[in-house]
Amino acid sequence: MIDKLNLLPWREEKRKKHKQRFVGMLVIAVASVVAVHWLSASYIVEQKSLQQSRNQQLQQEIAVLERRRAFLPELDKQRDALNKRLQVIVDIQQERNRVTQLFSLLPALVPPGVYLENLTLKAGNVSLNGVGESNGRLASLLSNAENSVWLENVAMHSIVATKGKNAEELTRFKASFNMVRTTDEEQAVAQE
Repeated sequence: MIDKLNLLPWREEKRKKHKQRFVGMLVIAVASVVAVHWLSASYIVEQKSLQQSRNQQLQQEIAVLERRRAFLPELDKQRDALNKRLQVIVDIQQERNRVTQLFSLLPALVPPGVYLENLTLKAGNVSLNGVGESNGRLASLLSNAENSVWLENVAMHSIVATKGKNAEELTRFKASFNMVRTTDEEQAVAQE
């Protein structure tokens, strides 16, 4: 009876089941690989589009900054022009203060017996023309000017003896000096 026993169909059936299981597992593996590949490709495409949108946003911001930067030289020119105007205003203000300062100094500077005929202030340079009753009075004028902290480069340019309307002896003179540039704070401290 064992001779008549045929194991081939049973083995065939077992091979068929193994083949079906192998094919099934192969299909599942291929499907898994395809799914993982598709998911990773989708993720990469999504990340690429996200990065492109970020790059585009950066390019737009860079373009905006470039346009703003293009205005910087113009703004620098405007700032320089404004600074020049402000400096002119400051210089005018200082000159206006100089006139006031000069008129404040004159009573202490000019002694009795000296009369000013002409006074010129230009850019801090003061020119005086006038007459004095004597050379001593003119020396006093020069001494007062040299001792002043507000004046420098005091010079007497000419002294000419003349006769006045009533035949009195007069001395015509021309003198000049420079006013020292000071800030408002220094002026306030010096006047105290």
